[in-house]
Amino acid sequence: MLRELLTLLVMPVPIVLVLLVIAVWRRSWRMVAVAAVLMWLTSTPLVSGRLVKIAEGWRDRLPIDAIAHGDAVLVLSGGYSDVPGTSGASEFDDFDRALAGYDLYRAGKAPRIMFTGGWSALRPELETVGAALRERALSLGVPDSDIIVVGRASNTEEEARAVREHFAANPVIDTATGQPRAPRIILVTSAFHMTRAESLFRAAGLDVTPFPVDFRSPTRITLRSFIPSGIALAQTELALHEIYGRVYYWLRGLVVGSSI
Repeated sequence: MLRELLTLLVMPVPIVLVLLVIAVWRRSWRMVAVAAVLMWLTSTPLVSGRLVKIAEGWRDRLPIDAIAHGDAVLVLSGGYSDVPGTSGASEFDDFDRALAGYDLYRAGKAPRIMFTGGWSALRPELETVGAALRERALSLGVPDSDIIVVGRASNTEEEARAVREHFAANPVIDTATGQPRAPRIILVTSAFHMTRAESLFRAAGLDVTPFPVDFRSPTRITLRSFIPSGIALAQTELALHEIYGRVYYWLRGLVVGSSI
């Protein structure tokens, strides 16, 4: 929680507000200009798109046929919340992850599909993302015996730990040697999140084949790329949040230097 709070404080809006407070205190128009330029730059699709591209690691969407077979397709939890009204429905922010997981499973790339139990301590009354995705998978015809949902996790490191604990209790046996081996997982998550996730799952002792989805970076530059918008600012914060997270895990030795 403290790390998340500190991350929020080094986003563009808080920094600009601090610069404006300093500008008023020192009566500095130069500081006002710096704040204005910083806000303009971080609010343009040109800058936000480049930052997201960096966060995505310049990855491309891969064809399913190019993916090697694994022991499980692992879909990481994304955003999930209830909606207003009496319908009792809930909505997902990153359903591309689940759809890609279903496609990989249906293509026979792994005999199981696994969901992590994402949840928020701020909304403990909501069921986990994994439990909700399990119900969707059942409705799409995936047999219950082929679905695995691991324990609760509030961040990627906890997801990696939960998956490792599952395979520790249910080891994968090498057919040639009869001995346990590292589980081979096809890791499905948003492209901007993949580099950090891949490093954390490898650090947990898993053999990872990445399958990034939910790409957010623009494919071309247009006149609109230079016009600031709230959406572009949100994309900038998304990318910075991911980059800050990688630095944090790199300092802890869980993300390799080339992955930052």
